[in-house]
Amino acid sequence: MRAVLFLFIFFFVSYANCFSYELPLSGQALVNLVEGDVLLCVKGTSRNLKAGDRIMAPARVKLKDNSRLELVVPDGSILRFASNTEFKLVKAVANEGKRDIQVDVALGDCWASVKKLLGEDSSFQVNSPTAVAGVAGTKYRVEVTLNKSTSYRVYEGKIRVGYRPVSEKYVPGKKFVMPKRVQGPGRVAGPKRVSLQEWMFIVQRGYQFNITPQGRFNRPEPFDMQKDRQNSWVKWNLMRDKELGL
Repeated sequence: MRAVLFLFIFFFVSYANCFSYELPLSGQALVNLVEGDVLLCVKGTSRNLKAGDRIMAPARVKLKDNSRLELVVPDGSILRFASNTEFKLVKAVANEGKRDIQVDVALGDCWASVKKLLGEDSSFQVNSPTAVAGVAGTKYRVEVTLNKSTSYRVYEGKIRVGYRPVSEKYVPGKKFVMPKRVQGPGRVAGPKRVSLQEWMFIVQRGYQFNITPQGRFNRPEPFDMQKDRQNSWVKWNLMRDKELGL
């Protein structure tokens, strides 16, 4: 009788584990949630994504009106995308204590809940047409407008932002070398344009950093987090993070 009971418990637990939270394989992202029409575009063709699908990197994704998408990348971090967002999943690799995640947002709104770096050589970037952003253990939002202006807002932790020159030919997956020396925002007297080698900023919790299509920027400035939490997109993301225990 005990043996039967043991087998019953074993199979019950095994069955339950089959439906537990599963991370994607290296080189893929798991579609964890889809609302509305979300298209995966590959080699001139497109198809609608659904929960449970896996996206092989590199891949382009477009969200239509009234749509949302939640992805789980190989290190367990979460990326969410709002309506009318277009992005490319450039890389999605995590193994042996390292990760190399890169997403390029061409247009729209992205929320990132990122786990801490797995190793010194790890990289996690959510980039815009004019900025390169590296992160570690943080929550932040990237918004890219039609004219390619970019806004970063940090809700937890901090991000490292550098300039991606518009004039430089964009090559998907290309790494832009960021200066190792980090200067505080006080070194910027006013809006101006500088090269990639001249600046990189740390944007901390409660601060936002805006970059124009021409590469002009001001120092990071605080934003009203309480007011921002009333935004429907922000509110939904905070709710989802709570549900997932992030």
